[in-house]
Amino acid sequence: MFLSVGATTVIEGGQTMNPSTEDFLHAIERENAEHIFILPNNANIVMAAQQAKQLATVPITIIPSKTIPQGVHALFSFDEGIELAKNEKNMVEALAEVKTGLVTYATRDTMINGMEIKEGAFIGLNDDSIQVTNEHKLTTAQLLLDHLVTDDDEIMTIFYGADVTESELTLLKQFVDEKLDEDVEFEFHQGDQPIYSFIIMVE
Repeated sequence: MFLSVGATTVIEGGQTMNPSTEDFLHAIERENAEHIFILPNNANIVMAAQQAKQLATVPITIIPSKTIPQGVHALFSFDEGIELAKNEKNMVEALAEVKTGLVTYATRDTMINGMEIKEGAFIGLNDDSIQVTNEHKLTTAQLLLDHLVTDDDEIMTIFYGADVTESELTLLKQFVDEKLDEDVEFEFHQGDQPIYSFIIMVE
């Protein structure tokens, strides 16, 4: 997805396997560019990107994206025909224009916002705030979508993970088709990501 909308290098990483400062520096060297924009797409990676910026021999602009959807939306805002400062402003502003929904699982029993969450249960997050929990993956995704999507939204993209079965995908597509306002465009992409069954991008 990132390469298709303009990125020239994608560094492998994610939860539990965050890239290092050295990984960033190697990628920067391979680019051989006059100026580089970095989109971390994860709050835990921002610091490594900032350290790489300090050590790099070329100018670096870091767009502090904390999720995959934020990074995608920011990249859509990039325009190679305008000056760097304007691009940075547009891309940073774009971060606030997208909502990120995540479906994953709880690693321990806990109580959050009055919700009792059991270890192994699925949880649905709106950005970094847990909104719903359920023992079933598909139900969690459906409940989260009810929280995420409003009448003001126009586009929704769902990246489905490695643990999602064909039948689960079919049922979720049917749910989205029936529940979403006809003015909301939606599409599904095979992400094959671990940890997160669904990454939901709402614009």
